[in-house]
Amino acid sequence: MASSFELHYTRFFERQWLNFDEKTKRFVEDKLRLIKLNPFRCETLEGYKKVRKLKLSVEGKYQRMLYALHMPQTNQILILGIFERSRDYKDFERKFSQFRK
Repeated sequence: MASSFELHYTRFFERQWLNFDEKTKRFVEDKLRLIKLNPFRCETLEGYKKVRKLKLSVEGKYQRMLYALHMPQTNQILILGIFERSRDYKDFERKFSQFRK
């Protein structure tokens, strides 16, 4: 069964992508495939209706890939970026406050 979801990326994530080494890029690509197959598998970020989080460890840091469902349109997934959990998502809240409930 083919996935009907289409991935889109923020400029913030695209800048992060350019800084990853090849091993990290392959790891992140695998996670993106999982999101595209079933975007509902991950839990929502507290306080946000459409934003979900996927656990991962990038470059030895415990982080989350955050993405928004049905953004900008239905059946589209907007990859927001990879954020450090230890910072309580302060970077995310500063850049993407418009996703708040």
